[in-house]
Amino acid sequence: MNAVINPNLSAPILQGLTLVAAPGHEKSLELALPYLASIASAIHRFHHSPLISEFLDTVRLRFLRENDYVPKTAYMLQARMAKLKTALTEQNPQRRVAELGSADIQAIRDSLPTLLQKGSTACGQGANLQAYYQLFNRMIDEAIKDQWVDYKAPKAKGCKTTRSKVTKSFLDSNLVSLFASWPYRTYVPNIPKDQVLQDAHSYCFWLMPLGLFTGARLNELCQLRVHDVIHDTYGVPLISINANGFNKSLKNVQSEREIPICSMLIEMGFLDFVAERRQAQGPDALLFSELRFDEKHLYSRAASRFFCGPVTGAGFIGQHCPVALAGGFNFKSFRRTFSVQLQKSGVPATTIAHLLGHDGGKLEVTNEHYLEKSPSVILLDTLERNLSYNLPLDAISWQHFKHLMSSQAGRSKRGRKAKKTLH
Repeated sequence: MNAVINPNLSAPILQGLTLVAAPGHEKSLELALPYLASIASAIHRFHHSPLISEFLDTVRLRFLRENDYVPKTAYMLQARMAKLKTALTEQNPQRRVAELGSADIQAIRDSLPTLLQKGSTACGQGANLQAYYQLFNRMIDEAIKDQWVDYKAPKAKGCKTTRSKVTKSFLDSNLVSLFASWPYRTYVPNIPKDQVLQDAHSYCFWLMPLGLFTGARLNELCQLRVHDVIHDTYGVPLISINANGFNKSLKNVQSEREIPICSMLIEMGFLDFVAERRQAQGPDALLFSELRFDEKHLYSRAASRFFCGPVTGAGFIGQHCPVALAGGFNFKSFRRTFSVQLQKSGVPATTIAHLLGHDGGKLEVTNEHYLEKSPSVILLDTLERNLSYNLPLDAISWQHFKHLMSSQAGRSKRGRKAKKTLH
């Protein structure tokens, strides 16, 4: 008598893949059936998901399309995506999004620090790594939304990092040291060209007093054009901070504003300097002709290198303000000093926020005699009354600095030559 052989019980999952249960194990197949859909989904994702490198490009374009990034932020996003792509695909460029897993988190932890060190002298790497981890997690969220990975896909947890240092304001003694330095000394015509061993650019003279008396950001000042310095219908001289022009940008919508030019800047010769630039190159010319646009650093690259240096204390501020060597001081310190001085003088916080271009800023009129005056007149009076520093600035003159610039005409410039770019 022939034995009865029970056939294997099988359940097809996908073309080319079948789940088989040997006789006597039918219950196992029954238990597995509810999970076949997820298995099939995982296999489908693997075979149809895009390459990680392609998906990162898609996500980057999606972010740019859905967010109103300023050019510098867009550049940073592109640069970070490129490093993230290297960390995730350098060993295997053909990896697909469906393959992303917990091992990738360790991969970016291992490789990103090395990638970030290349060509960088910045010291805030902990905070920078955190930005990459957040970007990785955003990419995972997009992959989940597109159903290329499971909703339980692992994400990178924040790295341990020290709290970033708050930018410090200058003390009067710090400002005295800075404004007693070589750009602000009295120079006479026909001085020896090598009397000062630094290159005398117009921004070396003007950016510090402008930062101190307007509170403007460094790039806001660096990208100014001649036509951004105006007089309104009330005769108030103003600096217009805006994004209207070639390669100009603002940090956010609130940053657009008009800042009165106080009498101290006028006495130094600022309006004379603007008139000279208008006569030399017209109303659309850059106010500081030595500066050039850079996709990453915008117009502030050369100025930032001059004032702050490539590392803490290596630039002008560190050389003439020794406390800067300990960190916490940079060009933003002028903006911080401007804010602190107005605050000490009792100017309302919302008015200070308005002058700084912060969210929620508005002009507050607290005195009755202001009610019938224009906003520009009120703001100018606010600055004249409350923006006072214990500094000997009376002898500082643009005309003296022009003598220094004239003496250096034809002298070969120090340092690397700037790349030729459009303004």
